[in-house]
Amino acid sequence: MQFSTSPKQQIIEQTWKEKFCSQPHQMFFVSAIFFSIFIMIMTLFSLMGKTSLEFSTIHGFGLNYAVFTNAFLGFLITVIPKYNAAPAIKESLYIKPWIIMQGGFFIGLLINVQVGKLIVALVMFYFAKIFYSTIKEGKAFIKEDSIYLNSIFIIGAILLTIEALFSLNLSYLIFFAYLINMVYFVALRMIPGFYFTYTKINPWQKPKFLKPLSLALITIVAIALQFEIKPLIMISSLSSFLFFTYVFIKLNMFKKTSAILQILVLGFAWFPLGFLGLFIESLLEGSILKLGLHIFALGFVTTLLIGFGSRVSLGHAIPAQPIIADELTKWLFVLTQVLVISRVAASILVLDNSTMFMNILHLSATIWILLFFVWTLKYGKYLLRV
Repeated sequence: MQFSTSPKQQIIEQTWKEKFCSQPHQMFFVSAIFFSIFIMIMTLFSLMGKTSLEFSTIHGFGLNYAVFTNAFLGFLITVIPKYNAAPAIKESLYIKPWIIMQGGFFIGLLINVQVGKLIVALVMFYFAKIFYSTIKEGKAFIKEDSIYLNSIFIIGAILLTIEALFSLNLSYLIFFAYLINMVYFVALRMIPGFYFTYTKINPWQKPKFLKPLSLALITIVAIALQFEIKPLIMISSLSSFLFFTYVFIKLNMFKKTSAILQILVLGFAWFPLGFLGLFIESLLEGSILKLGLHIFALGFVTTLLIGFGSRVSLGHAIPAQPIIADELTKWLFVLTQVLVISRVAASILVLDNSTMFMNILHLSATIWILLFFVWTLKYGKYLLRV
């Protein structure tokens, strides 16, 4: 019989706070999920005329920054060191800024929108500086993706600062030049990577022009919409639909895969359809409740948020869980698509002069709240470390 002569390893007990703060995605994802429910409840109250808060602040600033930027930061703080072969970002660098940022969201939504936006923008600039240093010091040979992501993140901070200082509404620029660019560049790297690792087939070798042209097209659409340049909206949205449909077809992600991977591919498929929605809107005289924008926001961004959130929560759980969608998760994936279809239906009903559209809007908001509430019941234990 052999006995180990090595010293007995000491088991280090961690408090709940230490466990919760040990991985940045936990803190920022929890905030994103909290605000996803809080913001949509406030949106529903606003639609029903039961709050005096400004709708554009709740729905625009709230979703673009309190929900999606929180989610981005949890992702970026985790992956940028990995992308660049750099040391992980230390807890001391993100815990206090996380607290300040959440305070900025509450101030912006409930007290003073300009002050809240400035606080959030300053925290974003702080993290952009950390990302720049991480990219610069990393040992990876190719850093292109990280540079794109950090540059887009800085654009989001700059646009928010301009909104706060000059009391402007730059919602289209923020949504497309910042939000959609960010999600697209994350999706373009991560989803094909997951897919071809799973299927073991050779991926499409993306041409060098793909990323700069993608950035240019999305940004041109943002400028055209922000400044209401109708001929440019028509040309840029149609060109983008054709180009991004070509990209999706060339990626060739059509084989049957796991449910979590299928929802990510489906989310990516909504991306070119969003430009088609914008083009259709540009041909019409009346408003159809921002059809294209909501195809992007719900079909593309929210589907990917649910898909990536489920995958990351399982893969980074302690102990790690199998990255497999159970029946409840599959039901949540289906509910996400019901959400998209209900919001598209509201726009179609407006086009048909139906009085039902407001009821469908209320239904869409309710489905969103239910979706994130049930998702929290399923995955909150992994993020909260309880």
